Amino acid sequence: MRRRVAIGLLAALELVASLPRRALGAPEGTPPRDVQEAPAAASAAARRSEAVARYNKGRALYAEGSWAAALAEFLASRQLHPMWAATSSAALCLKQLKRHDEALAMFEALLREFGAELPAGAKEVVQREVVELRGLVGTIEIDGAEPGAGVTIDGQSRGEFPLLAPLRVTAGSHVVRLAKEGFEPFERRVEVAGGQTARVAARLRALMRAGRLRVAEQGGRALDVVVDGSVVGKTPWEGRLAAGDHVVLLRGEGDLGTLPVSVSIELDRITPITLQAEELAAALRIEPEPVNASVALDAVTVGRGIWEGRLRAGEHRIEVAAPGFVPEARRIAVARGERKVLHVRLGRDELSPFWRKPARPARAVVELGTALMLVPSFGGDITGQCGEACRMRVGAGGGAVIHVGYELGMGLGFGVTVGHFAAVQTISGWTASLTPVGMPAQAGTAEDVIALRAGLAGAWVGFTLGERWPLHFRLGVGEMLGTVLDTRTGEFYASNARSYRLDPSIEQHDAAFIHVTPEVRIGLPLGRHVELTAGVAAPVLINLTRPQWSEAHGVSAGIDGLGTFRSDALLGDVLLMLAPGIGARFDF
Repeated sequence: MRRRVAIGLLAALELVASLPRRALGAPEGTPPRDVQEAPAAASAAARRSEAVARYNKGRALYAEGSWAAALAEFLASRQLHPMWAATSSAALCLKQLKRHDEALAMFEALLREFGAELPAGAKEVVQREVVELRGLVGTIEIDGAEPGAGVTIDGQSRGEFPLLAPLRVTAGSHVVRLAKEGFEPFERRVEVAGGQTARVAARLRALMRAGRLRVAEQGGRALDVVVDGSVVGKTPWEGRLAAGDHVVLLRGEGDLGTLPVSVSIELDRITPITLQAEELAAALRIEPEPVNASVALDAVTVGRGIWEGRLRAGEHRIEVAAPGFVPEARRIAVARGERKVLHVRLGRDELSPFWRKPARPARAVVELGTALMLVPSFGGDITGQCGEACRMRVGAGGGAVIHVGYELGMGLGFGVTVGHFAAVQTISGWTASLTPVGMPAQAGTAEDVIALRAGLAGAWVGFTLGERWPLHFRLGVGEMLGTVLDTRTGEFYASNARSYRLDPSIEQHDAAFIHVTPEVRIGLPLGRHVELTAGVAAPVLINLTRPQWSEAHGVSAGIDGLGTFRSDALLGDVLLMLAPGIGARFDF
């Protein structure tokens, strides 16, 4: 609101109080003053009248929010008859269009050219705008370039190196390009922060593979030759260019010029072109997003980034494309004397490989893990004799493993595993029979505490997905060697029908398994090379030895002397386990 009041104040004061500027004194020997000043005064009054009309038209467009069209009118008014109302209005339009560097330059011109005429309140508003915009504008400093190299920023010529003033740009991403005859063009994308300076080391390399371009204007007029956005000379012109495609146009006084044309330069050959200058009565500014998108005008690629130039009045086809984005084509009509701004924002192409992150480099991995071992059943003959009165607890224990391996950039990995685990299961109240020597079997119930301990070694293959929350899939295969320990007690009936308690009897047997272990884990990265992991494994153990209770193992049978148990299998043929756990993973 404050800015609108300020611009209204500036406009009112200027239109009421502005007077034509005094002309410079005429040199001696000129015709009498009254003969010269009458036409000059009439001409100045006409220019001022047109300037006011264009200013009023700009104000109406500004009120509608047509910033680009309003800017064109304010600039035309300023060119016809300088007024600080038109200057400040143009600066505000540039700010609305996010062209902060140009807005800053215009506000500074306002203070420089009209500072003494501005009312105190209006001058303070302008000064505040300058301070604010300086925080939104950065500078680009170019070092090491060839003297005389043409400098363009976002397709707009900014002079020759060395530059006489800092290159001010709106904060954001910009494309810097330098070109000079006999050298390969230099181009780089630069990120510039507000109030900061971005330095670019632009060392041009001499052309090794080049051809020559010869440019003439059909009518023989001397016009600026613009090649790839840089002015290289005037027609007729001839110079060395890198072999390949280039964009050429001619630019003269006022609206005189040519539309861009594409020229292919062949190695060690001269390519002649003759262009006919014409009136280009319309103007267009194309602002692509992203800023490095290529822009084509009527099927001629005019460069990357912002393009601004004159063209014929009428309809034109604009094409914008960038890697990783969906290309877009539009038709735009520009009337005679009209200046339009076309902003084209490309949609992201999610299927494009451009967005795929580069594969991580291959690396060695080490993972330390610990897990809770859960065994629903050890199987074997004992569990088969566990009836309704029998109680079989879930086997439980723990384990620790070390995985060492190598992971390729695509996420595929392989390596070796070593570790150890132990689990215990209690089966109580199962129906057992004890046979005293020389006597029939005695019925009873037994309780077995079966403990399995084993070391393991094997190989694994795995795959990793994701980076923020990486998922690790692994399949391990190997051998487990260990022991199974069975501690048995129970209650039985002697020949006199009296019950007795069996003292603990212990047997230990070797055990061997082939294990197949699928596993999935999720990681929490703590840095580039360390992550905590949590997951679950499901080991499948294939029994190779089938340990059994020994029939030769004598136990006390109460008053009946010694007895023996049947040779029941202590473990089943296949054991299924579940192993939730946590760990730490390191890569090198």
